[in-house]
Parts: sequence; C-alpha cells; structure tokens
Amino acid sequence: MGLALVEVTIVVEDEFGIPIPDEDEQRIATPRALVDYLMEKLAPPPEAATHSSQRAFTTLRDAIVHVLGPQHQEIVPSTTWESLLPGSHGLADKAWHAIEDRVGGPLRRDHGAAAIVGHTALQISERGTPGPQEVARMRTREEIATTVRRLIHEKLEVKEFTDDTPFIAMGLD
Repeated sequence: MGLALVEVTIVVEDEFGIPIPDEDEQRIATPRALVDYLMEKLAPPPEAATHSSQRAFTTLRDAIVHVLGPQHQEIVPSTTWESLLPGSHGLADKAWHAIEDRVGGPLRRDHGAAAIVGHTALQISERGTPGPQEVARMRTREEIATTVRRLIHEKLEVKEFTDDTPFIAMGLD
C-alpha cells in the first residue's frame, strides 16, 4: 500500500470517525469501493430501529440526570415531570430548555396524566432523535461520495478521476 493511500485512509478515518483496518484497506481499490465501505460501516445496526424507544428513554433520562441531578434509577417511564421540574415556572422552563438542548431539539410539554417521562421519550423516538451512540449525523450516499471526492481532490491533489478509477491508476500506489 503506497504512502498516499495510507494518507487517504487516515484522512477518511478522521473525516468519518471510523477506523479502517489494514485488511479492509487492501480491499478498497476505487473511490466507489470506498463509498460502499463507508456506507456499510456508517449504517445503523439492524437493532437500532427495534430499540429506538428504549434508546430515546435512555437519552432523555441521561439529559434529566445531567440537568436536574436525580439518580438514574429514580427515573422510570412513569415518572411525572411535576416530580422532576422545579416548582418555579421560570426555573422549570429553563430546565426544560436545557433538556431539549441535550436531546437534540424541541419537545412538546404535556400536562396532566400525559406529563410523564415515558410519553416524552416516545416523542423523541418518533422523530428519530439520535441516541448517544448516534450523535454523528448519518450521511446519505451522495454526501459520503461528495466528501470522498473532495478529500481525493484536496488531500491527494488528484484532479481528474471517476468513482471507478482505481487508486493505483491515480498514481497513488
């Protein structure tokens, strides 16, 4: 493997936040193969959809613990917001907004019997807010391909190539 390919691997690892083991690196011969590899590695695991409400609850509970300070075990889906939020309307609003920031966006603030942590977690699950391990935004195939092309242009200074041009034909190996 040539030095330039090692450089592109390092740049891609930094850009996408994933390691590319040597045995995988040797199988990636073209930009298209690299995009295919990244799509596979960046895809959420199949169980992600199955457990999205559980992840949403965990994300929300972690935000509540961080903002309000109770212990993890004190927060269950049936915990009421009234028991968690400060009594002062202004402080409750401030805490609510801090929780929204930590879970990645605005939340509908229910009242009455619906004002429980579990219902709020379902809101997060339904809108697809990422869980703790999914903080890095998922990218489309075209976004990944565009990024790979940009990296090849900028970091390797290869100006003309297609997605199917072998890296070796680019003078990289």
